[in-house]
Amino acid sequence: MTIAVSIPAGQAACLGSLVSSFRASPFSDAAIDAALHHPIWPAAPAVATRQRCGRAGAGSAVEDCIQPGESVCLVVSDQTRKTALHRILPVLLRRLTGRGCKVSDFFILVATGIHRPPTSVELGNILGAEMGAAFAGRIIFHNPDDESGLIPIGRTRRGHEVRLNRRAVEASRLVLLGAATYHYYAGFGGGRKSLIPGLAGRATIAYNHSLTLDPEQDRIRPGVEIGRLDGNPVSEEMLEGARLHSPDFIINTVLAPDGQLAGVFAGDLDLAHRAACRLVEQIDRVDIRKKADFVVADAGDAGNWIQAHKALFNAARAVQETGRIILLAPCPEGLDNERFRYWVTRPTLAEIYRGLRQSPEVNGQTALSTRLRGARTILVTQLSARDVADLRIATAPDLGKAVRLTLDELARAGIKLPTYYLMPGAMAVVPFGGGT
Repeated sequence: MTIAVSIPAGQAACLGSLVSSFRASPFSDAAIDAALHHPIWPAAPAVATRQRCGRAGAGSAVEDCIQPGESVCLVVSDQTRKTALHRILPVLLRRLTGRGCKVSDFFILVATGIHRPPTSVELGNILGAEMGAAFAGRIIFHNPDDESGLIPIGRTRRGHEVRLNRRAVEASRLVLLGAATYHYYAGFGGGRKSLIPGLAGRATIAYNHSLTLDPEQDRIRPGVEIGRLDGNPVSEEMLEGARLHSPDFIINTVLAPDGQLAGVFAGDLDLAHRAACRLVEQIDRVDIRKKADFVVADAGDAGNWIQAHKALFNAARAVQETGRIILLAPCPEGLDNERFRYWVTRPTLAEIYRGLRQSPEVNGQTALSTRLRGARTILVTQLSARDVADLRIATAPDLGKAVRLTLDELARAGIKLPTYYLMPGAMAVVPFGGGT
């Protein structure tokens, strides 16, 4: 994975290419089976955990949580997350049917949060052809606005009522399947996020998103940051809400930068998730000694801006506060949705902050992040003129022109020999460190 760019040494100094050094052999079905046979459980499970999964405990395999004939809700992520669950589900079902369960005991619930439901093609990519056929007629899409399909499960310590999908709550057993990844405000994806926001009502989701912002100042609330679970109010509220109806077990995958399966972690809602997050850090974290004057980053196959924003967010972590970002992001599908367009076209940042305090929404948060970082970015893209104008991000027709524009800008700022990084896999790699 490389970026085809040539910058003479006399014009800028390259500090290196920020890529994952993780190398692993293919993760076999036998390795998946072993992960399900040896889940991660608390040494002394809480009473609520034992009540929910009476047979779980040290030495118990995941199938020990489920008895034949019980109704089992299998929660899977939607099309916005790559999970490799098409590898996991067949192995899981073989273990469960091997102890007498029937496929008809199970149904799949897609945790869409506030996203649109997946198309048939996208659903096939999530489940795989074999599992798609096996669960035909028993696949349900979560709807955060269907009040009849939601049920209150309690209140968190902040006093907010949590409403979850009724089918998930009323099933005999609940299993969460997803992928652990870095997340720009929840710290990490996977684990608790499959329930909140994945299966929550819109009001529950909005309240959780509201915790991203400082209640008084126009800034991100302290503690809300990528790679942080503890002390992050967004993540902690998610976990507390999820524990009001804890799953019997979770299965979280971790993917390598090339999308291949790198690890599988099963068991307790929090412990198995944290184990997966530790592998995410081994794979996707890159520590840097200093921040550069500019970065050349590639968003790869991101189909739309909502996806490509992740590369912008990551790239911004590798440059100084006044540094520049060159982002290759074709985005053939456009911005992704009109709600994002509404937020990103607000006249001022203050209006975005004010609007998000009144009506918290993830599209608004992505728009805020885009506006905060886009002002110092040059985009090489296929986005339409309207989309680019709405983003308020400068563009260049090709990478060479973008580099020349960036060098000229830095020279006018008095930086004659700027430093830079290359980030060919900016969607996955997250820089840490570098001071200010």
